[in-house]
This record gives sequence, structure tokens and C-alpha cells, in this order.
Amino acid sequence: MAAGWLTGCGAAQADGGGPPLRIVRAGLPDVAGLRKFIEVSHEGCLAAKGLPPSPAPTVADAVLSKLQVHEEEELFDGKRWAKYEVYRAVGADAASQCKLMVFHSRSVQIEVTCESSIEGTGATLTELMDPQSGPAPKPDLQERKGGSPECDAPREAHDITGLPTADAGQGTQCVWNNDLVARTAGVKAGGDPGSYDMCLYSKRPFYYVKGHGRPVVLKSRSDDRSQTGAYLPTFVGQIAGFGNVKLVSIADGAGISAERFSRAAAENFLRQPMKTAIGGQ
Repeated sequence: MAAGWLTGCGAAQADGGGPPLRIVRAGLPDVAGLRKFIEVSHEGCLAAKGLPPSPAPTVADAVLSKLQVHEEEELFDGKRWAKYEVYRAVGADAASQCKLMVFHSRSVQIEVTCESSIEGTGATLTELMDPQSGPAPKPDLQERKGGSPECDAPREAHDITGLPTADAGQGTQCVWNNDLVARTAGVKAGGDPGSYDMCLYSKRPFYYVKGHGRPVVLKSRSDDRSQTGAYLPTFVGQIAGFGNVKLVSIADGAGISAERFSRAAAENFLRQPMKTAIGGQ
């Protein structure tokens, strides 16, 4: 779905990455679609439990509209990088007689460039919400030593001079990745606004360490109706927030605790509750 990332154009980029960066992004749901999803989930749970039909509990629009169905925290600090990610949905919980809950599917990635990596995943939303499934699987955490030889390959920075910028919020500007791709391909920037795209921090669109450039994403956009068919977001409202995330906060230059890049931090993140009361996440 995403456009291809560029790996080299413009002036040479020095190693070192620059000052630390902490970015938080979040996506919000289509409220009408999320409400429909709740109704279907509640109906299916009652049937699976052999309970008589009943209307789904009512949740105020003001509560649903603020639910961060996709949340990402991304950290850049020299050779260290991490991303903590959560996908959420509201539905019926078969383990509590079909009470409505917020379900949380978590994953984490931590890398020390060319040295080590940690990848952790929790239960998926499907596993958490299936009334026919058993207990959710325990989080899986894998740690590896070493890195790809590509980490040491020379790369070049991306020249964004002259490209249109967009307001990312929080007083920051960004450039759309599709415009970078278009420039490299020799075509006019400003392509199909309905296609999936990511907007990169105009001050530092890529964070470079040992030749490896990682995109610094401030927000993304996706026309979920054109890509999935209008019917899907109508019934699965959380999808709108999966591909469309906005910048919540950015800290450029502030120190980041080394603990945030540790196995203990990954384990603590994955051990958080997989379901919570609505409004309490």
C-alpha cells in the first residue's frame, strides 16, 4: 500500500543521526463505522455464548471520536531506534458476558544499528475479539544480535528543496514521500492525493546512522474508501484511523532515557492490559 522509500539522492549525508527525536502519532476512527462494528460484535458474541439477543450498549459519540485506534511512539537517538505501536478496537468481550471493552494489540521494535534488534508482538485484534477463541496467546519477544551489512553501505541524503510542504501540526512542516518519489522519477510532484502517503519531517526527513536512513514520519493519509471499497470503513470504523495518523507531539533535541531501548521496556509495554473499560485506555 505504501509508496516505495527512496534510498539515495541529493547531497551526501554525514553519519551520526543528529539530536534525539521523539514523535507520537495517533489515528482516530470513523464513528459511524465504529458504532456499526460494535453492534455486529455484540450480536455475534451473544450468539456464540447462547445468550438472547439484545441491543448493544450505547457509547457516546464524544467517547468514540476520541478513541486513538492507532497510536505510535517513535524514538531516534544516535544508533538507537524504537517504535511502540498499538492498534485498538471496541467490541464485545466473550469472557465477560459480552460486555463492551476496548481491545489493544501491541507491538514493539527496537534496534541498535548494525548491532542488535528486539521485536515483540502481542495478540492481534482478531485473536482478542474472536468469541470462539480461547485465551489470548502470550506476547512473543525475539532478540537478535548483529545487523545487516547494508547498515554500513554509504547512502545519500534527500534534497527536498523546492518541494511543497504541509502543515503537520505542533508548529512543524513536512513533505510528502510521494513527492520525493515523483521527483526521482522525473515526474511532476503532487500526485494522487487519494493514495497512501507519509509526510516526512521537513527539517530532517530521514534520520541517518552508519549509512542507514530511516524515514521520520509526522503523519500519514489514506483514502480508505477508495482502497478497500466504501463498504468496509462503513462497518469497520477503526480502519479510518489505521492509515490516517496525525502528529500528537514532537520533541527535537530532548534527551531520551536509554531504558526506552531495552528489553525490559519492551516487555513492560507488551505486558500492559489487552482490554480495558471504554474511556479508561
